Formats: sequence, C-alpha cells, structure tokens
Amino acid sequence: MYQNNRVVLLLSGGIDSTVLLYWLIKEKYEVFPLIINYGQVTYNSEYQHSVNILNDFKMKDLYSIDVSQLSKIGKGALTGQYPDDLTSNEEWYDKEFFPNRNLILLTLASNYAYKINADNLAIGLVGDSYRDTSMDFLNSFKDCLEKSLIPMHIIAPFTEKKREEVIKQAIDLRVPLNKTFSCNALSGRHCQLCNSCYERQVSLNMFFTLEH
Repeated sequence: MYQNNRVVLLLSGGIDSTVLLYWLIKEKYEVFPLIINYGQVTYNSEYQHSVNILNDFKMKDLYSIDVSQLSKIGKGALTGQYPDDLTSNEEWYDKEFFPNRNLILLTLASNYAYKINADNLAIGLVGDSYRDTSMDFLNSFKDCLEKSLIPMHIIAPFTEKKREEVIKQAIDLRVPLNKTFSCNALSGRHCQLCNSCYERQVSLNMFFTLEH
C-alpha cells in the first residue's frame, strides 16, 4: 500500500520529536522535517532549536508553515493565557491544552506529504495524556485520510508507551537532549513551571540515570 520511504516529520525541537528524527534516520527513512507556527508563544525557540538539531545531519531544509492566526481560536498557556496558582500536573495538563492541536498539525502535514509524494507522516507522541495523543485517535485520523485524500502510514512509535522507552531510544541513538527545547509557556528559555518543563526534567534525570 505504501510505495516509498519518504516521511513528513512534525518537528518541534522538543525531546520526543527529536528522538523520533534520529529513529527515522536510523530506519533509513527520507525525512522531510516540518514545523508549524500555529501562534504558539514558544515558536521562535522551537524553530531555532529544530534548525540546530538538523544541522547535525547537514539538513538545511526545514519547511515552515505559518498559520499563527489559529491562536485566536486556541486557548491555554501556548497562546499566552498563563494559569495562576496551579499545584498539580493534572491542572497544568488542562491549562496547556490547545484544542485539536494534533488534528490540525497532522492535517497540514498530510497536505505537505501529498504535495511531495510522501507516503508517511511521523509525530512524536508519548503516552496518552490527551484524547489526541492516543492510538485510537491516530487510527481514526488514518481512516479519515483514506477517505478524504489518500492512504498514508502514520509513524508514532512511542504512542501509549512510557517515557522511559523514549529515553532508552535517546541513549541508544545518542540523541543530544541538551539541544532540545520543551516548554509550553515561554520562548527563549524554559519556564520551569509548566508540565512540559516538568516532563523534560524527568526525562533528563532518567537519561543520566540510565546512561550511567
């Protein structure tokens, strides 16, 4: 069904999409990295870190799509709506939620894939913290693509798996996690408060523990 090894990778400069980039290259995919500006306050840092990571592979072609007006119909910390007095991961998850983000990103990625004749989409989802990070969501989107466009393979090897598996891959693939950026509240630096920053720190602690 899938005729080629071209893959459009949704890249954000974060740990998960960076580990997936290394994984795809190891698996001999021809990677077309794509970053999308949907109005998130973290976009500039996401873009710069993505460029720096791709430079390690001498990859110069980071395709960027600007749909930043989507922030007007979004919500949460990614659009600058910062929460107050949050004390739990569950509260942060709720306040960081951007409605239909993965649906939007995958839809745009599929258009790009169709344009360049790529049979594969790749997205670095880990766990199932939101409805649009589950395998059920990905399978539903895949079914939708078959009806609305063409059949495409969705590569998401870490979906519904524990973060430890991502970190083990990072160690095996020698991924420079220090070059990544993961924040859902600020651009330019990590806020050290949001859930994304918390998960990044957990990942880094796990990385150094498992590596040694």
